[in-house]
Amino acid sequence: MHTYEEIRQRTAYLRGETNYNLDSDEVIENHINASVKDICNSFSFSWNLTTTDITLSSGTANLPSDYNSKWGLYDAREGENIFEQIDIKDRDKFGSADYKYYITYDATNKVYVFNSPGVQSGTVTIYYYFVPEVMDEDTDQCIVPDGEAVAYLAASKMWIGDERNQALKQDYEKEAGARITAMYRDDLNSGPDITQGNIIDYNSNLSGY
Repeated sequence: MHTYEEIRQRTAYLRGETNYNLDSDEVIENHINASVKDICNSFSFSWNLTTTDITLSSGTANLPSDYNSKWGLYDAREGENIFEQIDIKDRDKFGSADYKYYITYDATNKVYVFNSPGVQSGTVTIYYYFVPEVMDEDTDQCIVPDGEAVAYLAASKMWIGDERNQALKQDYEKEAGARITAMYRDDLNSGPDITQGNIIDYNSNLSGY
């Protein structure tokens, strides 16, 4: 895993920046964190999957605040009983012996809700894809195995209009896209493929700053 500091400095290099002490630079921070989220939303990666228990009360339970609604739940079960997702309009078709669920959104409390028309109480173990925490400290760990993909995508996001070389922006987008696709392919075949070494070392003659 790479740290936020490594990715921040690698992104700055790709941008052609001469100032690498960008601890207070919110622009680069926002683009890096946006890139991590974009990558997590591009494919359902195994390293973006986590688990927790929720407790049903009257057939409902709030889902975790970091639940990524784009992918839904990967799995939900109570003991050996596996829940099956249904359409909300079919909720009245099932009884107390049916392990079914549907998800709604509570706009007042800004939380997604797990609903079971049959099972009214109990502990449900869920597996879900999560929204990663924002990185802002140098030592924060990036969950994306390929830090180069994050850096290339963040650098491409920082090119605005014709302010810089548009062709280079497109090159960075292509490189990021290729790396993201390769990450998913490798993830399916053999699990997360962690980029080895410090990505700052890729900064050629600037690796010793």
